[in-house]
Amino acid sequence: MAEWKKRFWKNTFSSYVGVIVRMLVGLVLFRQMFQSFKPSEFGFWSLLWSLFGYGVLLDFGFGFTAQKAVAEKTASGDIAGLSRLIATIFWTFVGVGIVLMVALLAARSGFIGAVEVASPDRAEFEKAYTVFFVGLAVMFPLGLFPEILRGLQRIDLANWVNLVATLLNFGGLMWGMHAHWSFSTLMAVSVATSALPNLVAAFMAMAHIPGLSLSPGLFEWRAVKAQIGFSIAAYLITFSNLIMSKSDQLVLSMIVGVAAVTVYQAGYKMAEMLNLFSVQLQAALSPAAADLKARGDDEGLRELLIRSSRLTFMLVTPAYLLSAVYLEPLISLLTGLKAVPPETFWVGQILTFTIYSSLLTNSSSKRVLMMCGDEKALLGISVGDAVANLILSVILAYKFGVVGVAIGTLVPTFLIGWTFVVPLTLKRLSLGFGRFLAGHARGTLLPLGAFLLVLGMLLFFAPIRADAGFLGLAWRGLVACLPILAFGHRTLREMTR
Repeated sequence: MAEWKKRFWKNTFSSYVGVIVRMLVGLVLFRQMFQSFKPSEFGFWSLLWSLFGYGVLLDFGFGFTAQKAVAEKTASGDIAGLSRLIATIFWTFVGVGIVLMVALLAARSGFIGAVEVASPDRAEFEKAYTVFFVGLAVMFPLGLFPEILRGLQRIDLANWVNLVATLLNFGGLMWGMHAHWSFSTLMAVSVATSALPNLVAAFMAMAHIPGLSLSPGLFEWRAVKAQIGFSIAAYLITFSNLIMSKSDQLVLSMIVGVAAVTVYQAGYKMAEMLNLFSVQLQAALSPAAADLKARGDDEGLRELLIRSSRLTFMLVTPAYLLSAVYLEPLISLLTGLKAVPPETFWVGQILTFTIYSSLLTNSSSKRVLMMCGDEKALLGISVGDAVANLILSVILAYKFGVVGVAIGTLVPTFLIGWTFVVPLTLKRLSLGFGRFLAGHARGTLLPLGAFLLVLGMLLFFAPIRADAGFLGLAWRGLVACLPILAFGHRTLREMTR
């Protein structure tokens, strides 16, 4: 049995548990911090951690390269070559981390002055700033090791370690706020618990690859040069996706006004939740595809794509339809709005459909293509999507306002996914369109048909009000999805056979 089949549900289950716990803990922690911190402290804390999110751009695609290389070289048994590559990336990251720390510490006074910190808070905020960026410099090279675990298809290990760290972070911060610890001490707790999973992942990764060495003497830039094309492509794809995800808010602020961002975000939140729910299904695909490609198992790659796409189709379709049908009460529940503005409603509808279409066309296909040597083609597609998104959003924002920006995201995502990504994937894997469609239909039509029947009955016999609470939405969603569990269990089990 292929390695990805053995670990698929372990990896997927741990991903969902981690996401659910982070969401629940995050809501409680956000509320407590909002109440416990002074406005200046809360703002400074949020600003620093938002800057941390851009740290993904500092690895220049080498993290994803490490994941791919681990899958390929462990399959071929080239541990010596893997050691040279990983040691080179690791010590490069150490150097980048040191330079980053020195530069940011040198900029401390200027940064504190630029954000207009009040004089009584300045000393404490400078301590918090120092703790944060020293911690960031330490975390940066250690971030390589969760990628190694993913390359080994042990995503479950990375997820469980992250879960423990999340709970420690929650417990430490809640205790600290209750005990009135200083702002800088709370920052140290947060940074330490954020770095902990990467440190534990380092020990796990070394234990799971006997013979792997990080000796500085193995530093060999030639080992990276062979992967540099892939790294640059991965980096630029990440960068273009980041720009695309952030451009709508910028367009709205400049053309319609900053107040329109709130209207847009309220509708976008449901699409974001749908995407967060769904992408966990594809977390294990990239290392699985790299492993199969290294073994020359073309039929295994085709099977991986068909099975993962079928599972995505069967599980994401009900999630999308429930989101679309109950969108208004869902937005009210997520945002606290008593009355959902029409613009927010239509932004939500457009963006949830955009995410649904993207999940069907891109989520499995791009992960497989990326590991099969098609990173340059994917880069062109990603850049084209981002440019088309930006241009259309600007044009349509002038004519249709907030809704126009959402349409500007939908059109290129839908067209590029179905006319470029899917055909490229089928051609690359020598997979006929008929077999691809049949693979989606087998084992999914009965559960989805039964789901639609039950959903229709719920809408007719148990209509919901716009102000329905969590329980009213939860029991309807659960009842509607019972047919998926009753009639789709064979398809679910097939992922590991």
